[in-house]
Order: sequence, then C-alpha cells, then structure tokens
Amino acid sequence: MPLDSFNVLKQIGKGSYGEVFLVRHKRGNKKYVMKKIQLKNASTRERKAAQQEALLLKKLIHPNIVSYKDSFQDRTGYLYIIMGFCEGGDVYNYLKNRNGLPIDESQVMVWFMQIALALQFMHSNNILHRDLKTQNIFLTKHDIIKVGDLGIARVLEGSWDLATTRVGTPYYMSPELFSNQPYNHKSDVWALGCCVYEMLTLKHAFSAKDLNSLVYKILNGKVPQMPKQYSTQLGDIVKSTLALDPKNRPSVPQLLRLPYMKRHISQFLQSTDHR
Repeated sequence: MPLDSFNVLKQIGKGSYGEVFLVRHKRGNKKYVMKKIQLKNASTRERKAAQQEALLLKKLIHPNIVSYKDSFQDRTGYLYIIMGFCEGGDVYNYLKNRNGLPIDESQVMVWFMQIALALQFMHSNNILHRDLKTQNIFLTKHDIIKVGDLGIARVLEGSWDLATTRVGTPYYMSPELFSNQPYNHKSDVWALGCCVYEMLTLKHAFSAKDLNSLVYKILNGKVPQMPKQYSTQLGDIVKSTLALDPKNRPSVPQLLRLPYMKRHISQFLQSTDHR
C-alpha cells in the first residue's frame, strides 16, 4: 500500500511525534487511519526500530485491537502506519459528551472486559501498551472496543523520563513510574483501572491543578471514592487495579478469572452469538 494509494480526507490528530489523517483507499474505497511519524532527526537505528515495531504491531490480530494494515517509510524521513478506522470515535469523547449522565454498569463491564482481553493478548505476546488511556480506546459503529496506539510511544520516546518524554499531565501513570522503576505489565493494569474509573465517574481517577500535586495524590495511594450506584464487586475490582504496590495488583489473566468478570464475559459472548 504505497502512499499514493490513498486520498487524504482530513487531519484528525496532531502530536509531538507527527500527524494523524483519515484516508480513503483509492481502489477499495475503504477508510483507514494513517499516522505520519517524523523520524527525520532519528538515528538509523531508531528508524529501523520504529519500522520493526510497526511490523510487530501488524501481527497483533485480535478482535479488540485496532488492526494495523501496513507501514512504510519515505525518503524524507517519515514513517507511515495505516490502521483500521473506528467510526464510533474514542471513549474519552464519548464520556465527555455524556454531560454527566452515568453509564449503566452492564455497559461498563462490556467495555472493561474487552479492554482486558486486548491487554491479555498483548501481554501474552510480551508487549506492553505503555500508554493506555481513554483517548486510545476506540469504538466501532457496532460499539465494539478497539485498543489503539500500541507501543509506538515506546519506540519514539525511548525512555520514561517524565520531564523530557511526556506531553501534558500524565493522569494514567502508575506510582512506580514516579519512583523511576521500570514500566511493567502491572503498570498497564493501573492504567486500565484509571480508564474504568473514568467510565464510572466521567472524570479522572487522579487529577490536580499541577504535576507536583498530581504526583503527590498518586503516591499517596488513596483510591478515590466509587459512585454508590455501582456494585461493590465492580468497585472492589477497580480498587484492586489501583493498588499502590504493583505486587498487590492483579495481572490481567487474574482479573479475567474473577467470577464477576467471567459472568459478564459469558453474557457478552452469548449476545454476540445472537447478532
């Protein structure tokens, strides 16, 4: 899929690393998302690593992960990654547009377990997401969850030095990252807990007026109050994902084996069988 195979419809995102466009394939007329990543100033090794990362992501075929169709580099130093387009937008904007109206627990659980299934698949392939947030969780037109933006940040950022690699306030960063401990699969679990809390309350689990106050709140280890309209089972699961010590957080497979999660997984599978 060379670059001239696509018509650019519009720009849908812009970050420190590059731009994101909605494109249409000229032959099949199908819409895709195209990431244009600036690698001009990167070393040959970094460029090669980014290309390898894109190829690795292409192999991650799972119903709840945004599909990676192709990737290529041009002579001007840009890496292009072609991905599936999710018509329903991202969960962050979905929650923002609720205008304070709570989401049913059954709906939260359907999303929760789909994100968990995507993470389990990634972790079983020794891949960490590293940047899970509601802006990176997408919905199809049939309301199926697709986790996106996998691992690209890892290649581009190289390290997790807060001062040099993060843009904006890191709401989803786990306590161990502020103590210069390496990122691991339990850090993804923390971010998952933050996303589910956001679905329940329509606000961030940890927020503050500045970075220092935010770090203090996260390291304080006090899990914010869950809304009373949701079950204690769900509240307890979310609290467990936000345990201060990563050793006390469940792994994703452990989460999915919990009776409450298993019940919702079987209900979801039954509902998809009848579609």
